[in-house]
Amino acid sequence: MKLISKSTGMLVAGLAAVTAGGLVAVPAGHAGTPQEATAGCVPVSGAVCGTVRVPLVRANPGLGDTTVAYALIEHRDTSRPARGTVTINPGGPGDSAIASAATYARMFGGLLQDHDLLLVDPRGVNRSDPVSCGTLTSLPATREAFVQAVGECGQKLGARARGYTSAEIADDIDAVRAKLGIRRLDLFGESYGTYLMTVYAQRHPERVRSLVLSSAYPLAVDMWGRPNARAARRALQLVCQRSAGACDGDQVLRDIAQLSQRLRARPIPYTLGGQERRLDDTALASIVYGLAKTAPAGIGDVPAMVRGALHSDNALLVDAAKQAAPLSGSSLPQDDPQPFNPELAATVVCNDYPTLWNRKAPTSARLRQFSAGRAALPEQDFWPFGKRAWTSMSYDQGNTCIRWPDRHGPSQPTGGPFPDVPVLVTSGDLDANTPTETGRQAARQFRRATVVEVPNVGHVAEHEPSGCVAAVQTGFIRNLRVPDTSCLAHIPPAPVRP
Repeated sequence: MKLISKSTGMLVAGLAAVTAGGLVAVPAGHAGTPQEATAGCVPVSGAVCGTVRVPLVRANPGLGDTTVAYALIEHRDTSRPARGTVTINPGGPGDSAIASAATYARMFGGLLQDHDLLLVDPRGVNRSDPVSCGTLTSLPATREAFVQAVGECGQKLGARARGYTSAEIADDIDAVRAKLGIRRLDLFGESYGTYLMTVYAQRHPERVRSLVLSSAYPLAVDMWGRPNARAARRALQLVCQRSAGACDGDQVLRDIAQLSQRLRARPIPYTLGGQERRLDDTALASIVYGLAKTAPAGIGDVPAMVRGALHSDNALLVDAAKQAAPLSGSSLPQDDPQPFNPELAATVVCNDYPTLWNRKAPTSARLRQFSAGRAALPEQDFWPFGKRAWTSMSYDQGNTCIRWPDRHGPSQPTGGPFPDVPVLVTSGDLDANTPTETGRQAARQFRRATVVEVPNVGHVAEHEPSGCVAAVQTGFIRNLRVPDTSCLAHIPPAPVRP
């Protein structure tokens, strides 16, 4: 999922192409037509780039147009036509697909022998007319301030906010497909990209050959984050089971519960970037959640980090807070080099995701509805973190959009029909962000879906260094069936700090 997965990054104003001479502006094409293709636009051989102009809101052309940029990396065996075209979205929402061109070309180099790779920057991101509301360019230090800033973003964007939905982005991808004359696409989504590609499949089923959904969740996402809490518990248990006795999962969870209660009563003050912050129970939940996401890196530090804090040694805990930069309730890394737009992310989330209140109700009623809903939740569902802490720590769940001003905006359907095509879902078994549980829910949206759980990794498992997961995904796209997965058994367990 999700908004927590990337940082603010540096936004690129307008469309530009990377050439040997630096950044060269590329003019927009006419509405509904592609711009003349530009070679050398990304640091990958065989790539050409262009743009299309599309309505900002297709149902309301009076709101004007926007530019959508794409990069097409052509297959390397030029002696024959491409076997197909794979289009990848890296998630966010708000991440740039084009910025990841070199990564994807390297990761799926074998597939590029006979498949083209199509990367489309979502509207509002990087080369596709970046959107800005001016309220989230720097992230607030508290949950309350963040929720307030999201509401103010919606107010400043006004009616134009309705242009930033997964449905419009999916239709943009299809506009690029049509202009390039591609008959069908193999869809590949990572994290939020699994949501986006499911929406594309929902809206353009005849244009889908297959789907790979990596770190997936369903359109009907649980906005209380209960599957994520279960996954965080499971991840810590698995790490300890595989640690050759370096930690005991049950004891680690009890230690977290004790530390969470202590931090709720007595938060630890610390300074980050000259700003005073509070490390409370919500921040603790955010830190553990984030470390499960980045597994195997970091999650093995949790037992020692929590044990030390219970014995008045807060060094590891404070260091983790400084790296995760949580609000008093969220985890968003601050130094990711990829172009990422948190304002676009907030807009998509508030337009698309289910709410825990009546969208048509005024804010005062929404606040009451959310409070009543949370009060009715069993505390045990969120152990060892506590339900208030867990439901406050995510940037895209809980009450993030409760102050979003549009009471009659677009609504993303959560049902089908979906195309009857082969689907592969891959999930890291240590991932608390988009756990295997939500991957299975995503798979159930399709008739012919297979779930492959990857041991000892967290979010977007194909980025693990062995190349095993990417090879499995490549084999699936080539032959529309899951290939041999025995290499997964060789992915090593997460190291545990003594």
